[in-house]
Amino acid sequence: MFAITDSEILRSSGGYLFKSCFLDGVLYIGIKPAISEGERLHHYDIHVPKAEHIIGSISATGGFTLLFKAEKADLNNESRGYWKTEFTAFAEVLLSLGYQGKGELDWITRQIIEESGIFEPTPTTLAEINSGD
Repeated sequence: MFAITDSEILRSSGGYLFKSCFLDGVLYIGIKPAISEGERLHHYDIHVPKAEHIIGSISATGGFTLLFKAEKADLNNESRGYWKTEFTAFAEVLLSLGYQGKGELDWITRQIIEESGIFEPTPTTLAEINSGD
């Protein structure tokens, strides 16, 4: 957990790539450095037990990208609730395990959250996701 808040490790690894899903009350996170032995790694090499998952990254400067795949037509109240639970579980677990960074969400994550209507108001940090209603 501390590697994702250590600025030296973040820079040397190029940040981290991850996939996350919440299944039967358990949060699954697959995570790997963005760069290993000089090679760029990829999200498709990370596996979690659900097809509907969050895909994202932690940049070398500690910013978070949290993305999900859903058609705009499919974003009804039920699916918004589903994705809100996925985002909240991710933020809650990281914070409860002692994540010490700012947890700032990048512009694309904020834009996707705003357009999808998952949270009101649009959070800017993991802490705001965790405290969202």
